[in-house]
Amino acid sequence: MIEALRATLDRHAAEVTPRPDPYPRVVSRHRRRRRRVTAAIAAVALVFVVAPGAWLLGRPQPYLPVAGPPPAALLPLLNSPTRGSLAGDNAYIESLRQLVAEDDTNSDGGSRLPDDPGLIKVLFVGDIGARRIAVVAGVDGKPLVAAYQGKPGDDADELSPTMLAELEPALGTGFAMDNGNAERTYLLLGPVGAVYETAETRYTGTGIQRNWTRLDAPDGYVGIADLARQQRFRVLTGGTVLYETEGGAAAGPGRTVTVDPQPAGGRGRPMPAAATQIANSLATLTRLTGPDVTYRVLWSDEIDMPGTSTGRAAVVTVQAVTADGGGPYATGTIDTGEGYYRDHPSGYGIAGDVEHTLLAMRLPWYQVESDRLQIIAPPAAVRAEVVRDGQTAEATLVDGVGGLAVPLNSQLTIRVYDATGALLATLAYADRNEFGCDRFDPAACATGSPAASGTPTPTSEVTPTAAVTPTAAR
Repeated sequence: MIEALRATLDRHAAEVTPRPDPYPRVVSRHRRRRRRVTAAIAAVALVFVVAPGAWLLGRPQPYLPVAGPPPAALLPLLNSPTRGSLAGDNAYIESLRQLVAEDDTNSDGGSRLPDDPGLIKVLFVGDIGARRIAVVAGVDGKPLVAAYQGKPGDDADELSPTMLAELEPALGTGFAMDNGNAERTYLLLGPVGAVYETAETRYTGTGIQRNWTRLDAPDGYVGIADLARQQRFRVLTGGTVLYETEGGAAAGPGRTVTVDPQPAGGRGRPMPAAATQIANSLATLTRLTGPDVTYRVLWSDEIDMPGTSTGRAAVVTVQAVTADGGGPYATGTIDTGEGYYRDHPSGYGIAGDVEHTLLAMRLPWYQVESDRLQIIAPPAAVRAEVVRDGQTAEATLVDGVGGLAVPLNSQLTIRVYDATGALLATLAYADRNEFGCDRFDPAACATGSPAASGTPTPTSEVTPTAAVTPTAAR
């Protein structure tokens, strides 16, 4: 996986084409351009922890405004006052707005922030730990948000760009590994009056339970100088979840977890090396280790895979089994030649025991996305019915495994039967093409829902203020 990320980064970096700048900022802007690759490396280092965005590696494009006012959902954040230790420094804010308006690096190759300083909103500017951070957004019909970072004391034109994405009602973004600073600085920012919470997560065979704790945010934001581990955060207004995300680095399990490569119920062929790699990835994401957790292969095989170096790939679905007999699962595909790893959003979830659990997913792809729907049913299942728009198709299952071609972006009802015709399991399936804030339970991240929908236990007391970097006196 790391090699694939490096290859992608190298390919994008080769496309960077600095242009001469005849204006007085030539020196500082040249320095910023050179640091664009460093910023991109920081983005890769935080691949599991920040909301997906376009990481400033495209060719500069002119600003093309989107007509109309910003969406109503974004107005509370856009209308909030600037936060941060430099929020009262009007001269700094104006120089930052001018810089962003003129800066041809705030482009993802197809869109960019406005070139009019009057259409630039500074959401945050200030120091958190050993970093100076600025977050700005455009004000048009489809606002983009960009982040810059540097050292405390840096002028606006000394900051380096690190992120460009579509603006959401709140944001969480991380910064790491620039100029030798290994601290994983984290900023969580919502509209004025927002409530910020963090959670401890518990996985079971029936779902995910989270105990939410309120964070102290006296200055209207959460700024953590060094987020030592991966955490879940959310932002609420009026008791409704506005935004939910993961922040911090996903730490490895500390030791290689053990997984029996033999697929449960004989479903497929053993792929030992791939099973171990995917089990360790799952342990990293869930932090499920210890004597009460085991790892098992639900299905594995070697299949034809266009776009790989050999035309073949090992595909494995691994489950972390908790005390109740079930738990989260993840599916990964590994190029049998070069070892490149791929996954797909539909290949993650929560499952129960082997004899009663029915899974369906789209397989990861390297070159061309396939319309094959992979079914992993109880081992006794021999037949599957797939209902789409009132039409039924059937698939033969061997040891509970099989598949059939189903148009992409489908919503389905899947039923599986044993040799006697008895119904073993039913599944309502909807295609997922993107990773949300929780790859194991996407419904938990739905914005605009009451807080209680994702909170099995009441919100705990406020965490100690020491965990949050306070805003400097103004």
